[in-house]
Amino acid sequence: MKTIKNLLLIAAALLTAAAGAYAGDSRVGTDGAAFMKIPTGSPRAQALGNNGVSIVEGGEAMNINPAGIASAQMREVSFSYLSWVQDYSGQYISYVHPIGQSVIGVNFAYYNITGFDVRDSEGKPQYGTDVKVRNGYGSFTIAKGFFLEKLLLGVSAKEVVEDNYTAEYRNLVFDMGAVLRIGRKLSLGWAGQNFSGKSHQVVKVNRFGGAYAFNPFMTLALENKAYSDRKGRLGGGMEFTLPEEVLQVGRVSLRAGYTPADGYGKNIDDGTLDRLGMNDISGWSFGVGLYSAQALGYGMGFDYTFAPYGALGKASQMALRFQF
Repeated sequence: MKTIKNLLLIAAALLTAAAGAYAGDSRVGTDGAAFMKIPTGSPRAQALGNNGVSIVEGGEAMNINPAGIASAQMREVSFSYLSWVQDYSGQYISYVHPIGQSVIGVNFAYYNITGFDVRDSEGKPQYGTDVKVRNGYGSFTIAKGFFLEKLLLGVSAKEVVEDNYTAEYRNLVFDMGAVLRIGRKLSLGWAGQNFSGKSHQVVKVNRFGGAYAFNPFMTLALENKAYSDRKGRLGGGMEFTLPEEVLQVGRVSLRAGYTPADGYGKNIDDGTLDRLGMNDISGWSFGVGLYSAQALGYGMGFDYTFAPYGALGKASQMALRFQF
């Protein structure tokens, strides 16, 4: 009974923290390092509508909720490639290592875009081959589980670099997060990201959400995300999984999610969006995940996500992870 009481008190504290966290204002895009909003490294969270603060695990967790790595039982290396809208792309690599009752992790992400349409004040095209934007970050994370893994806590120190061709900014920021598991079906999670950066140079992110597993096959995730340059938005996602015990050869997960998004107009150039009838759709995302604990004696996983953004085109992300 005492343990249950402690867990309920912790849940109340998390709810209070989330309620008191900044809700942001309507100054959309006024804070720097906007690329920190992208769920790089976690196609799973991206496929769930950029939700999953209470269920991400291993290397994918470090850019969503650092507490998520505390559930890692094996060493893990993960790689991901992100194809974002307007020719923006990113690469991500992470490593997670359990040490005693704690887990540490490191990750690096790099983004770039080339081939700008550069014009002068009169709108005349200019030479822009040498115009490049390069952004990235690297972080170190430590996390630990308490109360028989019912409560997970994690913190990260992160160096964020934004090079927008005309200027370069470097900021040391910090993330913190928690996951509370209530029984076998319900989990709650909170994460605050990019604190202690210089004012407006790194966008701050506050996440609070939960997930409920109806059965071993279906999980519903709900989450509210608030940014320091805009108000929070509530989104959700559903994951349908056929466990490895059923298929014998691996685990297959199908995912879909939705978070309200701005209207981006209708796309008239992308053949894939046209064939799928998603020319004017935004806010939705879809994905698939494959995992096997028996491949070559290692745990191996593959995840892929697809998300339409109307006139801006589409975004996709794929990731590979190896557990040993």
